[in-house]
Formats: sequence, structure tokens, C-alpha cells
Amino acid sequence: MAKFRYIIEDNDGKKMEGVLEALSEQRAHQFLAERNYAIISLSAYKQPFNFEKWSEKFSKVNVAEFNFFVRQLATLLKAGVPMLTTLTTLHDGIKDKLLRKTVIELYQDIKKGSSFSEAIGRHPRVFSYFFIATIRSGEAIGELDTVLLRLAEMLEKDYALNSKIKAALRYPMLALSVMVLAFLAMTLFIIPRFKTLFTGFGAELPLPTRILMGTSEAVTQYWYIVLLVIGAGVLAVSRHYRTRKGRLFWDGLLLKSWIIGPFMTQAIFSRFTGMLGMMLKSGVNILQGLELIAEIVGNAVVRDVIIRIRERVSQGSSMADQMVQEKIFSPVVIQIVRVGEESGKMDDLLLQMANYYDTELETMSKNMESMIEPLFILMLAGLVLLMALGIFLPMWNMYGVIMKGS
Repeated sequence: MAKFRYIIEDNDGKKMEGVLEALSEQRAHQFLAERNYAIISLSAYKQPFNFEKWSEKFSKVNVAEFNFFVRQLATLLKAGVPMLTTLTTLHDGIKDKLLRKTVIELYQDIKKGSSFSEAIGRHPRVFSYFFIATIRSGEAIGELDTVLLRLAEMLEKDYALNSKIKAALRYPMLALSVMVLAFLAMTLFIIPRFKTLFTGFGAELPLPTRILMGTSEAVTQYWYIVLLVIGAGVLAVSRHYRTRKGRLFWDGLLLKSWIIGPFMTQAIFSRFTGMLGMMLKSGVNILQGLELIAEIVGNAVVRDVIIRIRERVSQGSSMADQMVQEKIFSPVVIQIVRVGEESGKMDDLLLQMANYYDTELETMSKNMESMIEPLFILMLAGLVLLMALGIFLPMWNMYGVIMKGS
């Protein structure tokens, strides 16, 4: 149905205007003519711009509040509270606008007869494919409340894992920002003050001084070119990352990087073992579990590895044997999977392994700062040394010339 704006005149000569819905403009014209209205104008209705609705397209649910909602939902269902009553109870305490609106629509859909998995499936911006598939499996085995509790635990652990990653990367980013600001302050304010003095010296300037003066001139006089080059570089990397080859290259480079690489690999192992264990525990089969994890693991290289393993497992191969061929997995994870396949307790073993990785990540995140700190101190010392040599070497030369002249 399309909308049309009309201006008409009734039998008394009174003008009226409004908006009506019709399949076509011809149908809209016919509808008005049948009521003996004199049609002054009829045109397609353009919805006025609504910033609030436009911004909703890009809004995301607050992760912490969403996790709390899932935890409360699971707890109430486990206590025997009906789904509709649970949603009504939780709605009043939700502050996030998108989540609040979603809960209202879930209530309406379930009241009309939809299952919980069908209702949340209509909201992919709020509920991930992984979440929906796991809920669907929980409904199939009749343990929705139990599966929701496991999902709540998994979401909370994943949130804690992401917080650890952000905390581990916060110090390097802060230190790098300080170095960039120090460099800009030096080139914009300090070096220009000495430039007139040094150029009037007449003698050949030392290499550190020439480097500093050249950098200062490039930043102060050709700043727009510098910004253009930086912007072009960022845009090129961003576009390259959106391609399949680019994603594989940059994600692979991240895993191989010094210090951060091992931490990210450990984080991926934690997510892989924890999510797969939880899904197997919730009744999801191994093939569907691997397919879902491949999409949410957060690294293109690991995603391709998991997809290859899934294809071979679907053909009857052992998962542990296929993991051996992929060098990304540690021997401990492979051994846990092998024992799990033989004992039939892979879900429990994977969840135990995930807890182990969580503990290891705690230690690694604490050690990362102490490992990176000396590197940044060394880089900052090099910057200070370059600045000191660039400024004081020509001053010493000037002092020598003055002393000879006297």
C-alpha cells in the first residue's frame, strides 16, 4: 500500500486535505471520485524526515542491559512465571529504548501465538543468529528456561572477555596517543622557535636538526597534505579490510603480532571452547554449533578454519584429527576435544577449558602492561633524544664558533 496526499472540495465548496492509503494513484483517485469530491490535487505522499526514527536504524542495545534482561528472563521462567507475565514484569525496569520497544513487540507476537524463538527472530538487530538458534534448540528439547540460563552465563562471560580485551589494549593506545601529542607539540611549538636562530647560523646543521626542521615544516606548512595522506591511508586500509582477502590479511596479522597476538589467540580459544560447550550442553548438534561459532568468533582466519573443520566433520572425520591439521589450535584444546569425543562429555570438558582460559586471560592482561611499558618508554626516550640532539648540537656548534672568533 502506498500513501497519497490529496486536496479536495466537497459539495459545499469546503476545501479539505489529508493522506490516504491505496494500491495505486488511480485507485486513490477512484476512491475520492466515488464520494463526489472535486479533486484539486493528488500526489504521492513523502514521509517527513523524522530524526528519531532515522537514528533508531543505527542504534544498538546496551550490552550490559541486554545481558541483565536475559538473566532476569531466565530466572523468572525457571521459577515458573509464564512468558507473557515475565515480559510484562521486565518491561517496566528497562531503560534502553530499543530493548524496551522490542519487549513490547515480543509480548504482542507471543500473545498472538508465536513461539519465543519466532518472536525474537523478527528482531535481528537485538538478538543474534547465534542467540536465536540456541533458543530454538532449547524449545525443541523443552528446556527453554535452562538454555536461557546458560545463555545468560555465556553472555556475561563474553562481556567480561570483551572488557578484558579493551582493558588490555587501553594502555598501549593511551601511551601511543601521548607520544603523538608530544611529537605534535614539539613540531608545532618548540622547533619553529629555534628555526630562525639555526638558519641564521650559516653552517651546515647536524642531521637530527635537519630531521626535526623538515618534519616541523611539513606539519606546519603542508598540514593539509599530511592530513590527506593519513586520510587516504585510513580509507585504503578500511576498504581493504572490507574485502575477503583484506580481512584475512589484517586478522592474520593481528594473530601474529607481538604481545597482542598471543592475547587475542587466547581470547579466541576462550570464546570457542565456552560457546561450543554451552551450545552442546543446550542440545545443539556439533555441526550446527561449529557453523554458528564460525560467524561470531570475530576473526576471519579462525572463521575459515572452523568452516573447514565443520566440512570434514560432516563427512565423518574426527573433530580432533581435523584440528591437528589446523595449526592455530593449541595441543591442549585438541586433546580436550579428543577426550570429549571418546567419552561423550565434550560439553563439560569444553566449559572447563573455557574457565581455564578465562583465568589465563586475567594473568595475560595484567602482564601485557608490564611487557608493553618498557617498549613505549624506549620509544619516548628515542623521541626525547632526537629532540635534544636536534636542538643542542647546533647550539654547541654556535658556541664553538663564538669562542674561536673571540
